[in-house]
Amino acid sequence: MQLETFDLCIIGAGMYGSAAARHASSNSGVKVCLIGPGEPREDEIETREILSSHYDEGRIVHIAYASPVMQVLVRHTIKRFREIEKLSGINFFSPVGTIITAERGTSYFYTLLQGFEMHDVNYIDLSKEDIMKQRFPYLKLDDCDHPLFDDDSAGFIKARGMVEAQKKIAHLQGCHIVDDVVEEVKDFKDGAHQIITKEGHVLRAKKVLFCTGAFTAFKKFDPLKKKLKIQVNRETAAMLRIPEEEKDRLSSMPTMMMYRDNLALMPAVAKGAYILPPIKYPDGHWYLKLVTWAFREIQKVNTLEEIKEWYKSDGDQEVIDKYSRFLISIIPGLKVEEVKGKTCITCDSPSGLPYIDRISLTVTVAVVGNGKGATICDEVGRIAADLSLTGKWKSELPQK
Repeated sequence: MQLETFDLCIIGAGMYGSAAARHASSNSGVKVCLIGPGEPREDEIETREILSSHYDEGRIVHIAYASPVMQVLVRHTIKRFREIEKLSGINFFSPVGTIITAERGTSYFYTLLQGFEMHDVNYIDLSKEDIMKQRFPYLKLDDCDHPLFDDDSAGFIKARGMVEAQKKIAHLQGCHIVDDVVEEVKDFKDGAHQIITKEGHVLRAKKVLFCTGAFTAFKKFDPLKKKLKIQVNRETAAMLRIPEEEKDRLSSMPTMMMYRDNLALMPAVAKGAYILPPIKYPDGHWYLKLVTWAFREIQKVNTLEEIKEWYKSDGDQEVIDKYSRFLISIIPGLKVEEVKGKTCITCDSPSGLPYIDRISLTVTVAVVGNGKGATICDEVGRIAADLSLTGKWKSELPQK
């Protein structure tokens, strides 16, 4: 039987892969395939091998980065959200703004402020007069926290909704979508790579783009002979379920980014956290969500089995307890019906930036989000799709 041959197969249907599929398939002369499993049902999680962190209703997106590279990736991504919503008919973006706090007088605060000024980020200094109290009366920050308000298209997205929207547009543009897990990718031979999936699909691809995230190191991908420097980490989010009246009281709440050492009295862990306003989840309840970022060796994941076990767990109970108490402390009088954990996986690179590069004439990679994948995904997907198909680096950023 003659196997179907695609001009480009994108492996991994998450935030990077779905974005790349949309951009690549916009060229009607290119035959594109996107391979990756959809979101599992609740009863499938126990047996599913590949899971993803985009199964979520809340991911922060904002422009307030000191890094000029992040500024470019973020701005191009956020400016396309409304277009993607319009083309797909799926709404996923809420530009509610972001409060960024850093400890007063620290070098990080001045670096952040300098980045705002250099990159023309529209912000308001909430520390002046009673602006904070007037705009967000329900928030009570520590005296050491200097609050700035980023109102430059910052907010949050429904990550699963964005991936669904990207895939829908790609499909309408002719992209062939395979809901399956890739088990093996073979080296280029007889004009194509052979791709074998868990369900027994066999496809041929003239070019392959790997958007395989945290799973890049755990599958048999022959073309990826050189191991990328990726650290895969466990992360826990504290989820606070609140009643309907609290959702109404906090209706004007923006997202928050807080940079502070020893946050929530966890000196060995925390350098900061982000907080999301009340968001309605598929179970019908409203939740506030707090996620920390930290780099501990004990967070590191080394095997596929460890990833599976982590996704099936309730997360780090110490993180859940201390961060939920911290969140309650900055929203005085907060009524909470339940506190629980949500697990996810992040993958990090030494540079703090994604890998986007050609490994050979037929193989390209776009992996690693460093915990910021949602806010840069569309531009990463666009650059990677162009690089895969044309071999050209089409970005104002230097390729190196």
